[in-house]
Amino acid sequence: MNTKFLSSLLLCTILLSAPAVALTVEEASSPEFLRNSGYSNSMVDMTEYSKASANGESYINHEEVDHMYDSKFKTWVRKFFKYIDPAVDDGKFLDHDIKLSPSVNDL
Repeated sequence: MNTKFLSSLLLCTILLSAPAVALTVEEASSPEFLRNSGYSNSMVDMTEYSKASANGESYINHEEVDHMYDSKFKTWVRKFFKYIDPAVDDGKFLDHDIKLSPSVNDL
């Protein structure tokens, strides 16, 4: 009887003293939380872009912010290499218009 009472008392003490950790949606989708959880910058950008588009706001990703004040020549060279190399991300991953019928631009 004493062991059952002591074990239940110990269990109640542990459960009541444990902190209740609950994350809100804002905390769970914040850039700091995502980076600390091991997600990449691209995942953080996609999450922030999705939140901004749901709220009707514009979003500038971290790569555009890094190159915001470059000269026109550097901007032209970067756009030229993005046009030539199909492997380079052109920044239009989530920013596109889905059309149900095929067109010449799909090639």
